[in-house]
Amino acid sequence: MSEATGYSAAVRAWAIEHHIPEAALERWIALGETDAVAILEIARELRLRTGQLLSALEMLTEIGVREGLGAAVILARSELRASIGGSGSRPERASAFIDKLRELRFPRLARTRTRLEAAVAALRLPRGLTVVLPKDLSSDEVMIRLTVRSPAELENLLVVLADRKPDIKALLEALGGCDET
Repeated sequence: MSEATGYSAAVRAWAIEHHIPEAALERWIALGETDAVAILEIARELRLRTGQLLSALEMLTEIGVREGLGAAVILARSELRASIGGSGSRPERASAFIDKLRELRFPRLARTRTRLEAAVAALRLPRGLTVVLPKDLSSDEVMIRLTVRSPAELENLLVVLADRKPDIKALLEALGGCDET
């Protein structure tokens, strides 16, 4: 089977259908048959959107350079296979797949997120008071959400919030926020 009628034709057809830029398509094909086909299979299985495929290609390339591995080997990892074949809708699994790739690409960021999530859990906040970390930790902003049904509940949650102020400040410092006033 020649390259024109083989894997590159299949990759090219999918890329055209999904409006993948030519430069990204050429990088995808240049990965070689094994890696390109492995990515194509995932793209088809999860019905990846254009942006998701472009992100996956970029992250797989970066992980591969760092670890000296091809995309097919990376995609065969159990943590990625679990997100691809896990429960949930295709869009949910596609999102979980991209999130897991991001964790592999940025392992220190993933460890930081885990540590911050543990710090939020350690706050042991009551129902109605929630601390929400930024989705991808690209911001140092934390959202504190109060959900109340009565003035008494509001008062109680504000007292708890005031009591946890030092811990929340420590969380903000760990996230990278600083006092500029």
